[in-house]
Amino acid sequence: MAMVSNPKLTQSRYTDIQGEPIGKLLVPIKGYQNEPLLPLEEAVKPIQQFFNNLEEHVWIAKENCQTPKDDLTQDEAAAIHLYTMQFDSGESLYQVLNRTLRAENRDGLKSWFLYLKLFLTALHKLPSQPQTTVWRGVRNVDLSEKYKTAVRFALELWLKDVHAANGRLLA
Repeated sequence: MAMVSNPKLTQSRYTDIQGEPIGKLLVPIKGYQNEPLLPLEEAVKPIQQFFNNLEEHVWIAKENCQTPKDDLTQDEAAAIHLYTMQFDSGESLYQVLNRTLRAENRDGLKSWFLYLKLFLTALHKLPSQPQTTVWRGVRNVDLSEKYKTAVRFALELWLKDVHAANGRLLA
């Protein structure tokens, strides 16, 4: 797999906070759950126009997911892998999807429904990791005041607490 050595591209993964809908709820995503579960090559067809060489990235993701764990199919594991990949030209899938997920107009998500069905099915199969700390570094930006303290939030069917590095419970 080609490695991206551009530090700005790598850094953008950690500082991707533009348009973050802090302080307001967006309308839930509805409709993707009714889509059929398709192979990754089929699931990305409606979003191919957003990317350069998406077929090549799908092939690389599937090649890197020949023996998936956690009862994932190859296509499910590759859907997760594709989301994590840094594309060498143009925007990466995670950048475009994150921006679309943050948009108030939910109509833009419809072209993502087949991919979201596969991606979220895969994520749902992953074992939970209780009391796991997930770090997201954003250099020189203090976002703590934008989050309410001592509030819980739900995503799908599970409930998680989010704590800041200082131990404060964040929403």
